[in-house]
Amino acid sequence: MRKFRLSVLALGLVGVVCADAANQPAAAGAQQRKPTTNALRVQRVGIMDTSGFDRPLVASFLFIPVGWKAQGGVVWGGQYLCTNGYNISWGASSPDNTQLVGILPQAAWSASNIPGAQPNPGCKLMNITSLQAYLQQYIPTLKPGARVLDFRPRRDLMAKLQSLNTTIPSAMGEFRTWIESVDALFSFNDNGRDMRGVITATAYFSGSHTYPMYGMQAMDSLSVMVYPMYVATAPNGQLNIGFAEAIRQSILPNPEWTARIAAHNGKIGQEALAEGVKRGKIIQEANDYISKLRTDTYNQTSAVNDRIARDRGNAMRDVQDFNDPSAAGGRVQLSSFYDHAWKLNDGTYVLSNDASFDPWRDLNLAGTRLDQSR
Repeated sequence: MRKFRLSVLALGLVGVVCADAANQPAAAGAQQRKPTTNALRVQRVGIMDTSGFDRPLVASFLFIPVGWKAQGGVVWGGQYLCTNGYNISWGASSPDNTQLVGILPQAAWSASNIPGAQPNPGCKLMNITSLQAYLQQYIPTLKPGARVLDFRPRRDLMAKLQSLNTTIPSAMGEFRTWIESVDALFSFNDNGRDMRGVITATAYFSGSHTYPMYGMQAMDSLSVMVYPMYVATAPNGQLNIGFAEAIRQSILPNPEWTARIAAHNGKIGQEALAEGVKRGKIIQEANDYISKLRTDTYNQTSAVNDRIARDRGNAMRDVQDFNDPSAAGGRVQLSSFYDHAWKLNDGTYVLSNDASFDPWRDLNLAGTRLDQSR
């Protein structure tokens, strides 16, 4: 298996620039130059939820390269009962359709060796107990012949969510929660072209374990939530992990949508918990403790999911603030992969690690250099 080395500093930058000198101020003796390849020009777009609430709302904002086309958004339907009735399917592609970034749907399931165990409404019982095992099954469903090439643990992302790693022991067992986050490199064929892709995925696990008792074997119950995954694809040899990561880091949840979806999730969680209590009253005493553990697991999972819905966006990002008087709050958050940023006159941004870069000189585009916020 090929080693999956993701040294973003060594990969350099992808040049995605659009020069439009016709609308720029004239400069005496200025010489037209070809666009450089050490800058990334981006524009802000929204991922829309058009049907979840009383009016369309932007679920998240992010920056994509100028000229790329975006489609999709938050979708609602009965088929998403396991994920509280909604999911996300969104993507943006380059003008020639050879490169793509996107957000893949979240997923949830249960695993258990408890006789007669029932999953949460709309969910499946699957004997999958790790994020890597899930991706091994999921990636081949993306494209015919798609296969995993390698995994890399995302310790940086797990470290930002380490507070969710908990163990609560008791006399009869224990309750545990933990986070797993990985990058998965995969390959596939697209109309005869050899392609490469990378998926960044994070999952929240909550499980209970009871010791053998009342003549029964030890029992384990596990609930898993895989949060919306980020994907980037490109022809073999052109997949730039640094570029893909910079786009992923720019995702910023809309606070209004986040608050409303958290309220929606909380209501469903309370309804499910009430049903669990009803079922608990009619089971025999020998299973009481197991039922309580499962109810506690669901309750704590729901609470953590609400917290993650509020905080996951910033926790999973690695951004820095730049002063931008025209932006909301006078600041804009851009990827920390780039040390320098410019706001162009057309409202787009250019990012670069070249301290000597100048958008007018190098791209024939006028703009203002932004200072990092302190």
